[in-house]
Amino acid sequence: MSDYATGKYAIAISDRSGMQFPYREMVREWNGAWVHYTEYTPKSPLLEPRAIKADAQGLQHARPGRVEPGVAHILGFNALSAGATDSIVVNVNNPGHGYITGDRRRFRDCLSHFPEYPQVSHVQDHDINYASGHIITKIDDDNFSFSPNDIIEEWLTANCTPGTTTVYVDMDGTLAEWYQAVATYLGFSPDWYDMTPADELAAIAADPSYFANLGVRAEANALIDLIMSKNTTWNVLTTTTGSVAKDAHKLAWITTHFGTPGSASGRAPASGATPGDIDYAPQYNKGGYGGANKMLIDDRTTYIDQFEAAGGKGFKYFESGGIRKFGGSNMSVGPITILP
Repeated sequence: MSDYATGKYAIAISDRSGMQFPYREMVREWNGAWVHYTEYTPKSPLLEPRAIKADAQGLQHARPGRVEPGVAHILGFNALSAGATDSIVVNVNNPGHGYITGDRRRFRDCLSHFPEYPQVSHVQDHDINYASGHIITKIDDDNFSFSPNDIIEEWLTANCTPGTTTVYVDMDGTLAEWYQAVATYLGFSPDWYDMTPADELAAIAADPSYFANLGVRAEANALIDLIMSKNTTWNVLTTTTGSVAKDAHKLAWITTHFGTPGSASGRAPASGATPGDIDYAPQYNKGGYGGANKMLIDDRTTYIDQFEAAGGKGFKYFESGGIRKFGGSNMSVGPITILP
């Protein structure tokens, strides 16, 4: 079979216009139409759209986001200060702390110089550096506060065995507004830091109704409720005044505000060595009541040390003697979760 002729002299009729054109000037359109090259229409790209993939969004090496762990930071040299007189808070200056009320924060390496007297205003550094931290209250963006007494619940939980443990609670300064009464009598203002033991004895000697007029500390009822929830019972351990009459005034004060010892009524304490009475330690020494399964909550460091030396467990109760800075050198503070 021979090849096709070149069409050098041939003519063709356009499928589009019907006009006659030289054969060799004709072209084939995409739809099969045989048209002159001047009539040629290319296929619309809309008839054959390209496959379009969605825009890439995922990363090849993506990793989940994280919340940056908190980092402990160093506080200023004089970051600690006692709260207002008769309060139980310690204020902390920590510019831009970013904390909110209810956060738990742990301090470590605290080197404070809280006063030794009045001893109620002394805070032991190991209580500030308590491993479980403290619940804070935000004051403003640069300051917050906490109470060294807030760890007492964990202390009770760890050491109480109902029916076996005896929990002693001091009266003067822990349950009763002892220092406020002395300060009122002596005219101390605005704080108690110049108050001496001699001043306390002078106030007692000058007022026959001294004990009867003592107020109840604002936190006292809550403290007793907490102790009873952990140990069922509690006992009063106070030092003797050296006067039978004034010791009786102490008993009357306890009976009035908490109930008759041994009556098992409401917040009433258990009886001391004498049924219906409370326990009186010798003046300036509570060590004789320490021992196994014995606990003492007291505002005086001396009594706590004596009690613990005798084998008991003591908790130093804090009450501010007035606003004053007390150090915090080399101390850091941070979220409890990041510290060992």
